[in-house]
Amino acid sequence: MGGTTSAERDCLRSLREMGYTDEQAKVALEAAGGDVQRAVALLLDQESIISSACAAPPAAAARPTARDEERAVSRALEQSRREQAARPQQAQAARTTAAAQPARAAAAAAAQSRMAQAASGRPVASAQSRAPPPRGPAAGSAAARAAESRLGQGAGTAQTPEQRVQACVARLAGHAAAVDTLITSLTKVLEHPEDERYRKVNISNKAFQERVASAPGGMEFMQAVGFQPMHGHLVLQSRDPALVWIGKSALEQIRTGEQYQRSKEALELKQALAMSSGDYEVEDAARRAQYLARVPEEPTEGLAGNSLICFHVGDEQVWRRFESCNTLEDLVMFARSLPKTPLRDLALSNVTMSPAVPLDLSNQLGLTLQRLDLWPTGHVQVSRRA
Repeated sequence: MGGTTSAERDCLRSLREMGYTDEQAKVALEAAGGDVQRAVALLLDQESIISSACAAPPAAAARPTARDEERAVSRALEQSRREQAARPQQAQAARTTAAAQPARAAAAAAAQSRMAQAASGRPVASAQSRAPPPRGPAAGSAAARAAESRLGQGAGTAQTPEQRVQACVARLAGHAAAVDTLITSLTKVLEHPEDERYRKVNISNKAFQERVASAPGGMEFMQAVGFQPMHGHLVLQSRDPALVWIGKSALEQIRTGEQYQRSKEALELKQALAMSSGDYEVEDAARRAQYLARVPEEPTEGLAGNSLICFHVGDEQVWRRFESCNTLEDLVMFARSLPKTPLRDLALSNVTMSPAVPLDLSNQLGLTLQRLDLWPTGHVQVSRRA
């Protein structure tokens, strides 16, 4: 590709981190016009063509074997680690920030391509199979041995890595603490692909044991996205950001499900019961203040275009002015700021006229008050969703 620019080097590095060789990455980027996402799609969907283009003519050299590719990947990763260690900390932080966006974009594109292939029944090429195997024995602590035992019993019945991830996520649906912890962890991995701190989890950590290890499917999920036991830790060895992205997306999807919602509500209730009444009131007030801060400023009384809304919460009525261009989402934020409003399972209905019209908090959040027939005045019933 001649003299490579900084952007091209970032693109090549992103593809190498997904397990491809330098030659494969260069050919794919040339074929895709420098577009990382298109290059990922070419490597996944037409891997045989890319491999053929990268290989030397039969008369010059033999076709590389799978072991040769593993050695090349291992050498590339080791060289990358040495370069990172040699750079000053400030320069390393700047480089990591610059590389995070193309790496995340490549992971998203690869994840979408992989899921489409899995849905169509075609074989899926995973970078996990090309990654170097974990080195070294696991730690001898009781927590480590128990975790590794569970990893050994991981979900191995699914045919593809994507299916294994989905199977584990389904088991985690009723465990909100595990889901939230895993989403936070995988988000950091994707946002900081070069930072080893986010690729390593201490098995003996109390919070990890309580939130993830104790949840059915938690340890198996860690294994499914590429974490392996090493010296008392779980280390993300696979260098397969697409699979990490798939795992994070699957976890985010189950957050909208009934099992997760019930578990989250039970978790918050447990935390509330652990507080004193005074602590709970402070916590509740702070949470409602956060919702109120997201509500647009109340317009001046008498201005054209104002909409006066009455919120019915139990036996109480609260009046508040909005602009007619404000949306249902603004009403939701204000309703949640009111002291007696349920924070979870919230339901709103337009009761200005009879019969009442339920407001769809999933699909109508962007509609204006004028569009929802809540202008120039309206009444909204606030209740808990049945």
